[in-house]
Amino acid sequence: MQAVTEPSRLVGILGGMGPSATADFYTKLIAHTPASVDQEHLRVVIWADPTVPNRQEAILAGGPDPSPWLEAGLGQLIRCGAEIIVVPCNTVHKYLPRIMDGKPTEFISIIETTIGAVQRHAVDGPIGLLATDGALSAGIYQEALGDAGFGVALPSPEEQALLMEVVHRVKAGLSGPTLLQDMYSVLASLERQGARTAILGCTELSTLLAGDSDDYPVKLIDPAVELALATISRAIKHT
Repeated sequence: MQAVTEPSRLVGILGGMGPSATADFYTKLIAHTPASVDQEHLRVVIWADPTVPNRQEAILAGGPDPSPWLEAGLGQLIRCGAEIIVVPCNTVHKYLPRIMDGKPTEFISIIETTIGAVQRHAVDGPIGLLATDGALSAGIYQEALGDAGFGVALPSPEEQALLMEVVHRVKAGLSGPTLLQDMYSVLASLERQGARTAILGCTELSTLLAGDSDDYPVKLIDPAVELALATISRAIKHT
């Protein structure tokens, strides 16, 4: 990837969903930028609003619609001059196409960049999908994978409940071997369904599972990493 030799386009990160996932995404953005000095990194503005209503409750239980909060955060980023908007949260992409429609900024979808990575790197078999209850209910990834010609392997109801418990514990700032063991168990169940590749379709899981995919039963595709790579490519002005 080409290094930044002049000021990049200004990247706006609409975050806070959750805070640790936003920080993790920015860390990945820095790590993957081909920079050897400060001045070669991207120009970035972050609006992190953790008061955005719970996306799970909005989708599954008729809770408050997060759209007004997303619109407000987007407005803050646009007023700061953001030329590119990215959102390191998978579930909230249920709402973003409508909100971004007609806005004077480029929007890079974490869903689209992840499907591109699946098309480039997936091996034979259905694609395992680890996502929140809300994202699964909304069908965000299932529809995109189906449109791209891929089958989908999902955790069983018991394993999905375990996955959501892991997500809640990560949001609470917890970590440790027990969480990793739980996730290894879920990944192993996807392998038994024939999956050889799995999407970490929740950014909290991206903060938990890292390192070489050889450590896990299936090859992992991290949407946060894929979004970071796409953001870098589009933000460097002369690419």
